[in-house]
This record gives sequence, C-alpha cells and structure tokens, in this order.
Amino acid sequence: MTFRILPLAALVALAACTSPEREPSDSGPSASPEPAGSPAVTVPSAASSDPIPVAIPKPPVVDPAARRIALAEWRKSDKPETCAPLALKSDGGGAGTARRANFSGGWGVAFDQPGLRSAYGIAGTGYLPQDTESVDKQRARLAAQWPLFRELEHLPSPSFAGYGIEGAKAYPASNPDGRGESSIAYVRIGGQQCDYNVWSKLGRAHLEHLLEKLELLPTG
Repeated sequence: MTFRILPLAALVALAACTSPEREPSDSGPSASPEPAGSPAVTVPSAASSDPIPVAIPKPPVVDPAARRIALAEWRKSDKPETCAPLALKSDGGGAGTARRANFSGGWGVAFDQPGLRSAYGIAGTGYLPQDTESVDKQRARLAAQWPLFRELEHLPSPSFAGYGIEGAKAYPASNPDGRGESSIAYVRIGGQQCDYNVWSKLGRAHLEHLLEKLELLPTG
C-alpha cells in the first residue's frame, strides 16, 4: 500500500470538515445574563393596560307626575296669571312620590317618602296684599324675616329666597343642617306676584339643592 503525505494546509482543511456539529438548544437563543441583584421587569400586556369601565350613576329622576300635578293645581288657583307653576329639575335623590298639596287660593305639590309624609315640596301660596310691593321692599322683607338669604340667578331676574327652620328660626350650631327639623324657604321670582314656598324635612343642604333646581313650567 502506498501512503501519500498531504501538505499541512490540506490537513487543517480536513480537520475543519470533520468537526462535530453543535446540537441546537431547546431553550432558544441564549440571553445575556442580568446583573446580580437586578429586579425583574414585568411588561404589562395590552389587556392589562386597557381602562377599567366605570359605571356612571344616572341623575336622580323627579317623579314625572309632579309636573302634571303642578299644572293641574295651578289652573285651579285663584290668580294663576300672577303665580306661575314651578317644577324641580332635580330633587337631590329624594325619590319622593308626588301628590297635590292643599294651599288655599294657591297650588302645591308635595313629595312623600316611605314613612315620611310631605318630605319636601313646592307651592305657590296664592295672593297676599304685600305681594304687590316693589322688588326692593320684597327683598328687604325676606332678608329681615329669615336668618338666611340668597339670590337665585338661574331664575328670571330678580329672584331670591329667605329661608331657615320653619317659623323663621336659625339653624342651631349643634345642628347646622337641621336634621329632624322642617326647613322652609319663601321665594320671589321675577315677573311673578306671589310668595312661593319650598320646603324639606331632609335638611338644609337638601333645601338649598331644591332652590337651585327650580324652574318655571311652560303653560301654553
């Protein structure tokens, strides 16, 4: 047998061709090692970054019968042309059931709650001699008579109210919201010639809410 002596370069090439191939790893591409003590970072998924739906509470709905009752009682009053009917855009969550309220010569709507009759309401009290006085005299009368007074800028100008605990009493320091008491307001509305009553047995804050949610009803 004849042996051929191969050049050194050929031996190197032969060795390279016969090296065993590296087995692929099951773990995929190797990652660079994290520095010791580095905290793991969690990337939020698309689902976790979506905003969480928030339930929006519906505004309190006033008993729809209140408007019908106010209009019916107003039409039966002595002088409907001088004391337009009112309604509430919101009752502050009182959720009372509307019914007619007796006001001699005028009109009224009371709201009853379970276990509490006439919890709150509104009324046109009918004609009184002082109703024809000037706006300045009306304002001065209510401001002097009642411990609290406010302008009602959302109603036809000039509109204002004097209010407190029934009997024109002030709210005591020990019970500033008048819980358990009957709060009442006397209201004057621009263009009308009557005193309106707005009342609540649910506290001063509730009465003040009602005052800010009054609106004149269309009568046509």
